[in-house]
Amino acid sequence: MAYNEKILEARANKFRRELGLGTETSLDLEKLLLTLGVLTVYKPLESKFSGMALKNNKSLFMLINSAVSIGRQNFTIGHELYHLFIQSDFNFQMCNAGTFDKKDKEEYNADVFSSFLLMPRDALSKQIPEKELEWGEKISLATIIKMEHYFGVSRAALLLRLGREKYIHYDDYKHYLMGVKKSAVEHGYSTKLYERSDEEKVIGDYGTKVKALYDVDKISESHYHSLMLDIGLDIDDPKFNDHGEEN
Repeated sequence: MAYNEKILEARANKFRRELGLGTETSLDLEKLLLTLGVLTVYKPLESKFSGMALKNNKSLFMLINSAVSIGRQNFTIGHELYHLFIQSDFNFQMCNAGTFDKKDKEEYNADVFSSFLLMPRDALSKQIPEKELEWGEKISLATIIKMEHYFGVSRAALLLRLGREKYIHYDDYKHYLMGVKKSAVEHGYSTKLYERSDEEKVIGDYGTKVKALYDVDKISESHYHSLMLDIGLDIDDPKFNDHGEEN
């Protein structure tokens, strides 16, 4: 079902409010995924898709391709949250988030929802200096860079969002998209946001569930070790056999 953008914005803001997050700040996505109980796996996959979501009874699962930039990974999380919590009768979807492809209505909905969820209108205006909001003024490159790091999104995603709010004209996009990494460094920012992380990690209670199965003899010790290795954890690694935390 295709929703108009006002409905998607209202749903994104309601989603935030119901979680006690308000609409004036950026999101801590890892904490949000833990709060929502979404088992999330990051893996580097040499594939065009940026992620996938699966909803089965009360189980919620998300896969994020860490072979894409961190900014796109974050946008993909917002995209998958639409599928898991907003879309009706959802089961499974492999996604290429951030394309805003109107030929696939639910994928387009998910992209627009993610944009509103990660960058609410109130939060955007708070990050723009008052002088740059004056009539006839333009948003500076310094502000653009600050905002994309604050919201944890790509330059392209931020520009599209600012365009929707009429803060920036489409004709200016090309200028801002030139030399993204170089401009960030020149303003004292890290380039990590624009680069792939190739990270392998799990957010959620996967390990807890596997350990519980092992503790009640539902799976063998070798199977337990194998399942933990699937998420990049070797529980036989000597570094985990310490006798307390270092100061």
